[in-house]
Amino acid sequence: MASANLFVVDDEQSVLESVKAVLETFGFAPQCYLSGDQFLAEASLTDAGCVITDLQMPGVDGVRLQQRLLELQSPLSVIVLSGTADVPTVVNVMRKGAYTLLEKPYSSKDLVASVQSALDASERYFQKQQIEKRVRALIATLTSEERTVMKQMLAGVPNKNMASVMDIGMRTVDRRRQAVFTKMGVGTIAELATLLNSASIDLETLE
Repeated sequence: MASANLFVVDDEQSVLESVKAVLETFGFAPQCYLSGDQFLAEASLTDAGCVITDLQMPGVDGVRLQQRLLELQSPLSVIVLSGTADVPTVVNVMRKGAYTLLEKPYSSKDLVASVQSALDASERYFQKQQIEKRVRALIATLTSEERTVMKQMLAGVPNKNMASVMDIGMRTVDRRRQAVFTKMGVGTIAELATLLNSASIDLETLE
């Protein structure tokens, strides 16, 4: 647990120390920040992890901090702490992707359980991001003609029909099909479809 990317953000030093002490008791090694601005400026926002943030703070509050992470597509899970959140605020926080909101006073058990669950969720999301980046990098190596053939392949269009529609010879179709397999690192259309599905890539969005 000590290696987990875990952050605590609160403008009250006493609260930071309290949350840190609880987390350290359970083997975590949290990094603490007294403001949302400091956290956004200094913390690593591109790795898996969890940020526990107070809802109401001067400057960048919990909602704005969460919004910024959303804009950056950060894999960090967000746990919001609040003693005064009303229903609209809770709904807004959850709609923007907070992992959970804990109302003060909360138990150490609930906090630690939420942190561990949030870290696991962040790791899954991070791994999915990495897969998508890798697959998109492979797709970027294809020429526009090869991407067109790839779409046709996945749609189940026969080679003969591809050649007719694209006004190219059968050998050219075969050559482009082979290029797709080679560059994407697969051997069959089924493997190609599985690879794209693993990255949640919609072919219709590809140019």
